[in-house]
Amino acid sequence: MQAYQLHLYADQYDLVKAGTKTVEIRLRTPEIDKVQPSDVFHFLPVPARGGEELTAVVIDINQFDTFEQGLRHFPPTAVGSPAGTSVADMVRAMYQIYTPQQEAAHGVVFFTIHAVPTA
Repeated sequence: MQAYQLHLYADQYDLVKAGTKTVEIRLRTPEIDKVQPSDVFHFLPVPARGGEELTAVVIDINQFDTFEQGLRHFPPTAVGSPAGTSVADMVRAMYQIYTPQQEAAHGVVFFTIHAVPTA
């Protein structure tokens, strides 16, 4: 089991913490490609909240060429969008974080995660 530290925008962090967001999306990179089921993500909120951290276990991994392909496989709430959000709107939201050029060069990974309750 490996552990990885990842940053999440505060709104997405809160959704993972609440158990609503169960899929984390990242560009494929050599480091991200090492992640395996049962590995652990330590999420840090952005902006930082005085050292607050959230732990989640990776349950499943799905790789796609595009955000659109991946977003068609999961309900909007699972990826941190409001229920009923269109795939086109979710893709536009992803392009606020990553560029289409980054997506085309790397591909994307959708990690199904389970937040570990804090004691």
